[in-house]
Amino acid sequence: MKSIITVTGSIVLVLTSLLNSSVSAHSGSHPVRYVAENGSDQGDCSKPSAPCASIAYAVNQSSKGDKIHVASGTYHAGEMDIFYLLNDMVAISGGFSTQDNFTKQNPDQHLTTITGIPADYREKLANKGFHLVRDAKGLPEQRLKPEYLDLLERYQKITTSVEKQLTCANGQAGEYPCFNIDLESHLPLSQLTSSPSSANDIWGYIDLNNNREYAVMGLYNGTVLIDVTDPVNPVEVDTITGANSTWRDVKVYQYFDGDTSQYKTYAYVTTEGQGGLQIIDLSNAPDSIELVNTINVFQTAHNVYLGNINYADGTALDGHQAYLYITGSNLDNGSYRVFDLVDPVNPALVTTPSSAGYVHDATNLIIDDTRTGQCASGHNPCELFIDFNENTVDIWDTTDKSNPFKISTTSYAGASYTHSGWYSKDKNYIFIQDELDERNRGVNSTLYVMDIQDLTSPRIAGSYVGSTPAIDHNGFTLEDKYYMSNYKRGLTVLDVSNPVAPKEIGFFDTYPIPEGNDSQFDGAWGTYPYLPSGNILVSDISNGLFILKDNSEIGGSEPPAPPPSPQPEPDSGGGGSTPIWLLLGLTLFGIRRKIMSN
Repeated sequence: MKSIITVTGSIVLVLTSLLNSSVSAHSGSHPVRYVAENGSDQGDCSKPSAPCASIAYAVNQSSKGDKIHVASGTYHAGEMDIFYLLNDMVAISGGFSTQDNFTKQNPDQHLTTITGIPADYREKLANKGFHLVRDAKGLPEQRLKPEYLDLLERYQKITTSVEKQLTCANGQAGEYPCFNIDLESHLPLSQLTSSPSSANDIWGYIDLNNNREYAVMGLYNGTVLIDVTDPVNPVEVDTITGANSTWRDVKVYQYFDGDTSQYKTYAYVTTEGQGGLQIIDLSNAPDSIELVNTINVFQTAHNVYLGNINYADGTALDGHQAYLYITGSNLDNGSYRVFDLVDPVNPALVTTPSSAGYVHDATNLIIDDTRTGQCASGHNPCELFIDFNENTVDIWDTTDKSNPFKISTTSYAGASYTHSGWYSKDKNYIFIQDELDERNRGVNSTLYVMDIQDLTSPRIAGSYVGSTPAIDHNGFTLEDKYYMSNYKRGLTVLDVSNPVAPKEIGFFDTYPIPEGNDSQFDGAWGTYPYLPSGNILVSDISNGLFILKDNSEIGGSEPPAPPPSPQPEPDSGGGGSTPIWLLLGLTLFGIRRKIMSN
């Protein structure tokens, strides 16, 4: 085995091109940020005539899906955050020129050079599209500092090794900070056959034919099915490839087929990578899975949701028909689209409300209390569709799918990007995830609680504020607990027995290195808490699949306060609290997540 952490010199990197997903997570196109040697680190870097001076500063102005174009010149690694240079959440590319206002990329003509990178990483960086030239003038201060080598070895283990049965004790489960949650197993992306560069959303189900449990996880290059019946030894069944995309969403529908006297199971997958709706037959798992149809009525969609189903097995609720909802597509300004599943392989479009506008995510619930009087006449029980559309929460009566009725539209103080949410056990409250309030307003993780006891006039009735500024992304209610994917902090578990006063009772940090639970887009994307076994699934953008055991209890104690964040080293050049050379090394280790061999 050849060591890849011995520093022997430095090299000059000529940045040829970073091909990345250019799709938008939200409605409309995301801005391009600009960087040039003669720029200035102020403003938002969105004008070619006023570029920033460093990539690190531009990254801090960006949201996921943005692009950063770097003009020709020489940039020392101490001036940029290498970790985010190769992160899929923001597409960074060089080879531009200020002379034509960054109009055309030409890496050969507009040489974009980065100095100060250790020579040992030549092969890894070459595989990412860099042209490498040895720099004979490398200085000792440009090399990876010895005190970070141990951290790099630990990071390498996280990104390359299957880990099993780590008990949370004294705030740690191996490398992972935790409280009341154990690790059953961790399956890193490097262990998957398709060699994905990142993961995104996740769902799960139990196969009612054989009681096997599965995780269905979105990847940058497709969708993978993993058998998690034995949570300590997860097994990849197969991967269905799809258009490359940072975003992919998946839900599962299962029904009893009278002709075969067996349950049939289908996964529905959307992406923002021009892939339409993929329909995957999971009925023959674990032996095989098959892509059986691709619906191209729309080309891109941010999310897919199945209404009126049991979230543990994907079957329709008693007395109700399952429906498929598409949100944030490239049609009708991103309005939600409703399909019936009478033929699960060929969903039929029922309606698209023209007044909905862009819908980012959604959930639905069925009520039969006095609030049905606020639904359309005669709708008791009443099916409510809750849509999260960037700055408001809209409540619809969708009992009559061909004629949806909007009951209310409600915003809230501090709304930055109303992203997603779920409802409380008593169906009187909605928990709202705002994806950008931590970044835009400088607050810690904040979950808003909306009272919907009056459907015509919802109001914010409470909130949860976390101990770190990590972004809250997606969440789901299971009885009196709320399971929240919290990006760089991993999984957070809340006691919501009192819905207006959520209290943290557990967490598991799936993204422990580099340290620092800041408001950047990496770490835990999604979670799924509905497996009958009680095991919790988490998809981590960089680190893959985590299967966790929740030991938290309703009414239990809160975790101890986290230690103060370490102060940044002087002149680290990275623009953040993590030293640039640590970020550099972590990125280089994670590029392919494999050990170089002789």
